Amino acid sequence: MEVCEYLPCQFFKNKFMKKITQLLLVGLVVTGALFTSCVKDEADNIEADIISATIEGAKELLIVEPNIGSNQIDFRLIEEPENFTFAPTFTLSKGATISPESGTSLDFTKDQTYIVTAEDGITTKAYTVSFFVDEGMLLNYSFEEVEVIETEGYKGEYHQFYTLLGNGSKKIDWSSGNEGFNFLIRLFPTIVDEINPGVYPTSQIESGKSGKGVKLQTISTGAMGAAFGSPLAAGNLFLGDFDVSKVMTPMKTTKFGQPYTYNVAPAAVKGWFKYKAGEEFVINNEPSELEKDTWDAYAILFEKSENDNFLTGDHNFEDARMVSVAKLDDAQRIESNEWTEFEIEFENVAGKSFSADKEYMLTIVFSSSKEGANFNGAVGSELYIDEIEIVLAD
Repeated sequence: MEVCEYLPCQFFKNKFMKKITQLLLVGLVVTGALFTSCVKDEADNIEADIISATIEGAKELLIVEPNIGSNQIDFRLIEEPENFTFAPTFTLSKGATISPESGTSLDFTKDQTYIVTAEDGITTKAYTVSFFVDEGMLLNYSFEEVEVIETEGYKGEYHQFYTLLGNGSKKIDWSSGNEGFNFLIRLFPTIVDEINPGVYPTSQIESGKSGKGVKLQTISTGAMGAAFGSPLAAGNLFLGDFDVSKVMTPMKTTKFGQPYTYNVAPAAVKGWFKYKAGEEFVINNEPSELEKDTWDAYAILFEKSENDNFLTGDHNFEDARMVSVAKLDDAQRIESNEWTEFEIEFENVAGKSFSADKEYMLTIVFSSSKEGANFNGAVGSELYIDEIEIVLAD
């Protein structure tokens, strides 16, 4: 499975950038009001995003750089501070403002809410900012908690998974391409007939293996998506962060990894799945190894570095920091209407081994279409996952 599977990572591939000016001009003639509205929105700058966040002494205080989700920012502290008064600073979308102001000292014994207002003065976005001591990576994920993200200024409504900590804070470990697909809906609202979390590539379901679970689906991006070289979007879920501010450098939108906090190596990732391939497998880009759509999963343990704590979408399983990799093999890529257990085992990269003296990051990635990065897949393919467990070595 290639790694650039996450819209808008797909949506802004090189060939899209080469064609965008020409196709937009054609689109303005063909679709009139739709593109006129789109261009007006872009001119008014309706972006209301926090692009980056930091605090003074960040390297000494934080286990990893702040995790910026769709509407949440986590500052993960290495240890309990003397007090929880902090003055975070933020970089915003062009022309946007924030309240409370960036650099304001606040008491973070409870989560604080910041409101970002876009340059148009109308579009707003609320962010919940949390400071908490990171007690370590969880070994089990059941996907019971989800927040519905509703975007202001244009229609949008999708799921973001989180874990509720003992102090009431929401810890966001998992991300998806939903925010990217939301960006696409903003440009081309006719892609979907109605807006609800179930029309997005990744959403929560009520009936998982135990309690609730996750549905990943490969969906059509409509005629306009196809015109821009992005005819489908594969459902995906990964440990890490999605950085929508990097849409012009698409391979950087996916930031894979969360801090791995155990003194023994991971041995395997296991869980439960159901899978049904869509009826018509379409090859939009050669080469392809498939005649029928199938799902995929992998995990990577890699060393934390001084200046770059994450893997991005261009790692191609060749990053020098990688220590061990777990991949789904062909025998496990089956269709099943019943919940079926799977397990993928870690194997060390040549010349590498785990050391308790080093700091590591871990990512786990799922996709409803193995070749979704090349827009090869079947609309209607559905992958369900639940009860994911990280197994530690003896």
